[in-house]
Amino acid sequence: MIIERKDPPYPRRGPSCLLVIFIGVGIFFGIFVIQNAEDVRDVIIPTPTPEPTRSATEYALLADIAERDGELEEAAGYYAEAVRLDATKPEIYIRYINLLIRINEAEEALARAEEAAVLAPENDRIWTAVAAAHIANGERLNDAGDPTAADLQFAEAYRAAEAAISINPDNADAYAYSAAGLVLQFEPGLYEDALLRARDATDRDPGNALGRLYLGIVLTNQGFYTAAREQFQLGLQSEKLPQLYYELGYNFFGDGNVSEAILSFQEAVSIDPNFAPGYDGLAHMYLQLGQDNLAEENGLQSIALNPDVARAHGRLGEAYVRLNKFEQAVEEFSKAVELYGEPTELNARFFYLLADAYLRQGTENCPLAEPYFQQAAEVSVAYADAAQQGLVECRRAALESSP
Repeated sequence: MIIERKDPPYPRRGPSCLLVIFIGVGIFFGIFVIQNAEDVRDVIIPTPTPEPTRSATEYALLADIAERDGELEEAAGYYAEAVRLDATKPEIYIRYINLLIRINEAEEALARAEEAAVLAPENDRIWTAVAAAHIANGERLNDAGDPTAADLQFAEAYRAAEAAISINPDNADAYAYSAAGLVLQFEPGLYEDALLRARDATDRDPGNALGRLYLGIVLTNQGFYTAAREQFQLGLQSEKLPQLYYELGYNFFGDGNVSEAILSFQEAVSIDPNFAPGYDGLAHMYLQLGQDNLAEENGLQSIALNPDVARAHGRLGEAYVRLNKFEQAVEEFSKAVELYGEPTELNARFFYLLADAYLRQGTENCPLAEPYFQQAAEVSVAYADAAQQGLVECRRAALESSP
């Protein structure tokens, strides 16, 4: 057997053909990518999927949940987003307006109410919400010491409520707000019409708490305090409105029953911890009892919730005077006077108390005190003598300090 031996071939020199092909393809691909960078990036990098957006209805549902949980500011934010996304749903507007009223955003509530009225002018519940917004804004102006502007708002509330009634004659809330627009102007000539409208509300719906509220206020203004109290209590059997407890509290106070008044105000704030008037009422009652620390505590709570109420600053100032905190008293009375603007028979008390607080700090403050003593003396019979005594004391101090 013959075995043939063949010498191995010489090793190949240089790159293989396959490698050359790969390199060429790579160079070509690189040039292509450089020249078509955007198109290649779109193919290679996946397009991000946008997060799904919530609908107006979903935001309204979130608002409802937040409101029930007591997160009122958060709820208002959700409602704002809902109406931004879809301004065609009257029901969302109505809920949003009512919530804004509840959190003391009366001006914003009125702005949204005006939008809603343009959106659905044939919807009686929209006009009812418009009336409610005007009532809230009128009360805000009254609190800030501008009764003239407040009365204009109450008159507008009456007009809006009457528009709702013309669309739906069975709308009990609209009759209640019509009564409110009349009685809150505190014109005796309007009380009988207000009484009729309030009775229209309770006749159509005996369980209508708003109707009972404003019927009670009309009766209070007419001097029928026992009958008014019955209306407030009937209203509370239907719905625990803090406003009903507030009015009931002052009804008890008018009867000289401060303890029952305190219990009523406490019920108001237990139902709605954001109800600033309830804390103001408590501060007022504790001042009557000489419990000045409690008056200070509740006064602070009231102005923290709503800093634009002149009388609340005044009550807190009174508590500070009794606690010998004259510097803080001057600060609070100054805020009250600033909000009131001009002195009247009804608010002259706070002008006098500001002057008195300055004087209590020392006669060197007489130049600051005298203008307020003078204003109180000019407009108020009740404080004229006390203000004149303050002016006399300041003049005596000036004579004693003269060389």
